[in-house]
Amino acid sequence: MENQEPVVFNKYLVSLTKIVSVYSFFFVLLKSIAIVRGAWMIPNIILAIPFIIMGILTAYTVIYKKYSWIITIITVALIIAVRYYEYDLVYFLQDKYGN
Repeated sequence: MENQEPVVFNKYLVSLTKIVSVYSFFFVLLKSIAIVRGAWMIPNIILAIPFIIMGILTAYTVIYKKYSWIITIITVALIIAVRYYEYDLVYFLQDKYGN
């Protein structure tokens, strides 16, 4: 008999992965709306790219039911880091790559 994780932890993993997937696509939508409304294009596109990748990765995970704690924890950590430093990142990226 295999040693399996308790069902509760699997439910947390599934829920957290779905939240990350939805949030990633929501973040990309918000960045797209910001660009249309006149926000700086380059930094917002650069910040949206990792969320596009995370959204696709987690959507694949949910669709094919291949959940992984490693992927989910890494994506959650990236979301937290980007959201925490977003203001500084936008100005840094605009100075570095903007007009």
